Amino acid sequence: MNGRGMGQGRGQKGGMGLGVGGSCVCPSCGHKEAHRRGVPCNGLKCPKCGAVMTRE
Repeated sequence: MNGRGMGQGRGQKGGMGLGVGGSCVCPSCGHKEAHRRGVPCNGLKCPKCGAVMTRE
């Protein structure tokens, strides 16, 4: 093997992280809260309506 194609991937979304800033927003009711580092927005539920949050 020449090493090409092995371990060269960048992961999800091409390795382009969205950074530490920004907000998590509810697509249903519009509630926003600050994004917390290491906690994906889609792992949070909206405290107002229970929908899955998304990254803004």
